[in-house]
Amino acid sequence: MKITDMVLLFFAIFLPVFVFMEIDYEKTKTYIEYDHFHEGAVTTATQDAIHILRTNVKPSLEAGYDSYKINPVNPQPAFETFIQSLAGNYRVENEYSVNKMLRYIPVFAILDYDGLLLNVYKEYKDERGDNVLERVWLPKIPLSYADKEGNIINFTVDDDLEVYDAELKEWFFGKRAELAEDTEITVPLLENEKEFDQVRRQTIVSVVQENLAYYINEHNVYTKALDVTYKFALPLIPQEDWYNTVDDISIFAFVQGYPYKVDTTAYNEYAFVGTRLHYQNPIYAGVVNNERRFWSKSCNYNYKANEVYSTKKQAAAAGYRELSCLNQMK
Repeated sequence: MKITDMVLLFFAIFLPVFVFMEIDYEKTKTYIEYDHFHEGAVTTATQDAIHILRTNVKPSLEAGYDSYKINPVNPQPAFETFIQSLAGNYRVENEYSVNKMLRYIPVFAILDYDGLLLNVYKEYKDERGDNVLERVWLPKIPLSYADKEGNIINFTVDDDLEVYDAELKEWFFGKRAELAEDTEITVPLLENEKEFDQVRRQTIVSVVQENLAYYINEHNVYTKALDVTYKFALPLIPQEDWYNTVDDISIFAFVQGYPYKVDTTAYNEYAFVGTRLHYQNPIYAGVVNNERRFWSKSCNYNYKANEVYSTKKQAAAAGYRELSCLNQMK
């Protein structure tokens, strides 16, 4: 066989392979770019919604957190902000397209101070008896735990709680340590701080997980009416992500089945964002002398804070460098 024949045979065999590999590479690159775009859009929209939760309470109260105990969060402005931000990132401008985008958001959830709020699609009959399908807010779901004796504990995202003593047939309100000192109360879980905290965390995570899974799955009942073919399901989420939310008023946002602009691949993303307002010594972060710096609230700096974190590690991971309180003393 001549060398030219061998070269032609080589190209005949391997050229289609090279072309396929190049096409596959370009397609994979495109998917990655869309992934980054969608992830950024959902995260930004969720952060914008959290900002609204921070500003719809009484601003005069310390750090904005105690006001959550007095004024429950107003969920609708946060949801509307999420939708507006998401639509802006997706360049969705008209009402029809926004309503179509909404169909790919099976649930929007807020873990409030004392319960879970869910915005979902629900079908009901209007005044004329016609079936109507639209998004609604469900009644708040309490963060409740019941022991084998019939005692009930309604947890919150901090150490406040309400307890029903089955033996006394009476409700008690307060902090765990205070209620544990009350010799009348016969609820065993209050006596062990470590066990109490474990049960509190497990209960909150279970309430959130179970209800999100249920209502995301229920969204499939309405997909035909919504002209959506995607099969919705709760994504596989690391347990650490769930437990990072139990000490914060948080938002859980899901966008699933949103179509790519290439092939028939669907986008699937979620975002968890917490307010992180209730820590006694939160970490503030902002721009100081043209540098991204973070500092503890107790440092009493007068710098403007652009972000609030619960730990120094979180602030550092966001690209801020620590500003020591020692600088304040100089």
